[in-house]
Formats: sequence, C-alpha cells, structure tokens
Amino acid sequence: MKKACNNSTHQIRYKKKLFKARENKILDVTKALLLSSDNGSVTVSKIADISKIGKGTIYKHFLTKNQILVQIILDHEKQLGKRLSMGIKSSEEGQISAACKAYFEYRLAEPELDSLVQKLEKELIDTNDLAPQFEELHRIRRENQITLNRIFKKKQTEVNGDEEECSDFHYFACWALAQGAVELYLNKAHHQVDMGQLMTFIIEIGSTIGINNKFIGALQDQQKKYDS
Repeated sequence: MKKACNNSTHQIRYKKKLFKARENKILDVTKALLLSSDNGSVTVSKIADISKIGKGTIYKHFLTKNQILVQIILDHEKQLGKRLSMGIKSSEEGQISAACKAYFEYRLAEPELDSLVQKLEKELIDTNDLAPQFEELHRIRRENQITLNRIFKKKQTEVNGDEEECSDFHYFACWALAQGAVELYLNKAHHQVDMGQLMTFIIEIGSTIGINNKFIGALQDQQKKYDS
C-alpha cells in the first residue's frame, strides 16, 4: 500500500512538471512570435503549429489567447521581483546599490521584451475578463515599488538619520530612466553609439538614484570594504 502511494505521488509530481514545462513552452513560443511580428498576426493556431502542441492542449492551459498574453506580463513582473529580492540580499551584504542596480539590469537586459510587455499591457488593460490578472499584476508591481522605496529610505537614513517623504519620486525616477533607455535602445536613429556600452552606463547612473552627495563618500567607503 505504501509503495503504491509513493508511486502515485511520484506520478502526480511528474505530470505537474510536464504540465509546467508545456506551459512555459507555450509562453516562450508566444513571446518569440510577438517579438518578430504584431499581436494581430499571432493566433493560437500559429502558437500550436510552432510549439508542436495541439490547440486543445493549449486551451487546457489558457482559455483564450489573451490569457497567454497577460501571463507573459505577470511572469515579467514576477521575475523583476525575484531580481529585486536578490539585490536586497546583496545590499545587506555590503553592495549598497545592488537592489536599484538589479532593477535596471533586469529591465535593460532585454529592451525588446520590456517594450513588448508594456505594449501588451496597454492593449489588454481594459479587457473585462482579465480583471483578476491585472489586479494581481498591480499587487506585484506595488510590492516591487515598496521594495525599492525601502531601499531608498535606507540610503537616506543611514547618513542623514531621517527619512524623506518623497521615496516614491525615486521609484518613478528609476522607472522614467529605464523607460527612456528602452525607447532609446529601440530607436535606430541613435544606433551610431554602442548600445551595449550605453545601457551599462545608464545602469550605473540608475544605481545612484536616491543617494545624495553626502552619502556618496560613505557609499564608496563601504564598497571598498566590501571589495577588499
């Protein structure tokens, strides 16, 4: 009886693993199609054809194409949250700007994908049957914003001994800089410069947001201690 139970548990786990792997493949194929063509030309039939997964099977994972698209948006925001968590851990270990840097590194690692996700959000946000997914998206995004704001407050209070009330401004400054960097990367009129080097430069600038002049000396001292 015990052996049969263990086998049943193993089979359930195996099926869940296969289900998740198939779902990830559907999402990856959809992203690839969206990055190479417009949303209107991407159909469930085309996703099925490229992924070699039957339409009926796809509908077991996602009831509509829009649900596939909103899941891409959600996964993107969740991954940003994971990167921020890793950055916070590094910050606590001495790399003070790691969390803010993680935000920029994630968004600028794949500017095309970042731009695609924003475009999809604008197209889908008023879709009634996706309201629960967008509520989740806004919750995740707010958590990420709170995470960065906490880092900004920490940067200010470690030297000044008080908190500024405008930490939201720092977050939106990060968003605006990353947004501009994505648009710049995608604007071919400016490709006379090395975009890779420019993105690295912008990431380094972004990492200093929320650090006042008085704090920079302390930051440099702590970074030297960490590096040594």
